[in-house]
Amino acid sequence: MIIYLSLIAIFISSMVYGVIGFGDALILIPIITPIIGIKNAVILVNLWGILTALLNFIKYRELLDKGYCIRIVSLGIPATIFGTFLLIDISLEWIELIFGIFIFSYSTLKLYQYSKGQEEIELKERLNTTSPLIYAGGFSYGLLTALIGAAGPLNVAMLEKTGHYRENFIGNFAAIGFSLSIARLPFYFITDIFPYDLILLFILGFPIIFLGTKFGQKLTPKIPVKKFQVIVFCFLIVIGLKSIITSIISLIMYI
Repeated sequence: MIIYLSLIAIFISSMVYGVIGFGDALILIPIITPIIGIKNAVILVNLWGILTALLNFIKYRELLDKGYCIRIVSLGIPATIFGTFLLIDISLEWIELIFGIFIFSYSTLKLYQYSKGQEEIELKERLNTTSPLIYAGGFSYGLLTALIGAAGPLNVAMLEKTGHYRENFIGNFAAIGFSLSIARLPFYFITDIFPYDLILLFILGFPIIFLGTKFGQKLTPKIPVKKFQVIVFCFLIVIGLKSIITSIISLIMYI
């Protein structure tokens, strides 16, 4: 029963990833954490993320923004490796709380701007993708991805600010996610933190992910660009609230 419930959650989360290009970890980790534990959930979701990112990258590879991706990955990979080692001992509640507050605040502001028509989307005009701030974004994204397994909203914010929308957004998000996932792969086994007792669930997850992601990809072109952005930020508001509430509850329990 545990495996069946987990596989259903995997399909739903990978379908969401196929549609909007992120969110699989944000959905899946809270669902399977009560079943297998937070650390095991983060590890397995990060490893499953290799396939979801690869599938989206293959589909949208022609839209790759090499300048943006190189800047994000250059500090994102070292930060991911560093965060993977920290995962062994670190307490994650305060990190998740700060992360949730940032995502909720940013997404609420962006949704307000879209609702008032203050955000004009022009696909042919790109903002500066060579800003030094992208390096800081890459480091933060890599570190938090390793620690809490669901730092995608940081990459969402960076891509949105640099003019990447819908398919373009999904393709570049996938390229970065795949690079960071591959970078931390060896360390789960070197540090002996991979949950070998969950190997059956780990293996069964891959075909389910393939089906869910492919199904989601078919839905993406049917969503108008502006509505796509609104969906993304509505989703992030919910995730921000979830992160704030769960981290506060965890911190209160420790008092």
